[in-house]
Amino acid sequence: MCHALEKVLQLALGTFTKSENFKHKLEKLVTQTSQLTGKDVGLENCRTLVTTQPPQSQHSRKPAPVTYIKVVENPVVSIGIFVIREGERIPLHDHPNMHGIIKCLQGRLRISSFQRKDNMLDLVDLPERFRGGDLREKIELGELFIAECHPPVVLTPDSPSCFLTPDRGNIHQVESLNGPAAFLDILSPPYNIDPLPQQHDQEVRDCNYYIEVGEVDENHKWLHHTPPPPSFFCDTEPYQGPALKNPDELR
Repeated sequence: MCHALEKVLQLALGTFTKSENFKHKLEKLVTQTSQLTGKDVGLENCRTLVTTQPPQSQHSRKPAPVTYIKVVENPVVSIGIFVIREGERIPLHDHPNMHGIIKCLQGRLRISSFQRKDNMLDLVDLPERFRGGDLREKIELGELFIAECHPPVVLTPDSPSCFLTPDRGNIHQVESLNGPAAFLDILSPPYNIDPLPQQHDQEVRDCNYYIEVGEVDENHKWLHHTPPPPSFFCDTEPYQGPALKNPDELR
């Protein structure tokens, strides 16, 4: 009998490799992921969560705001654990043409998400500051655009998983509340991996970052594509949860 995380991996591979009954399989995957706990992924062994950081001296390096623990990564799916230190966040970013599932494993998370709404550009007056050369060009290139704001979601380990689709909630920020927090992250297709030759989707994806630069109305904001914030960087830790079979053995 496979353990909880291995069952999630098995369901993820079955969901994202075949299009038949996709919606039903995705719902089953989200439900199964909701049952995961920190113990199922070895979170009790995470150094970032159990180590007390020493006081920062003038010459010491600031700890990374976020730690990433890779669990599985292949051309179909990536599964990893993000640990966000107290008061830190993963800045506003996207998952281009991807599905994603988030399951809070420890602490409290707040997720603020947006949905790109390019079809609104002809329905609003362009702010004066956006009418000049470079900014107008950025709108035409899709680097400056209107996005619908979704209500923020707060997650705890008792919360069910939440998920994003290629066209809903695809731009989001994840921040810790009242202490460090950790979550399991499932993405398909993964970032920056060459797809298998037989896969219909041959896009090689990269993560893009954004900032809010203006308000259209209470439900829509202007977002601007930007380089990653200089203050944001990740370190890594090895996965120390239960061993997983080779994905080929699970199919």
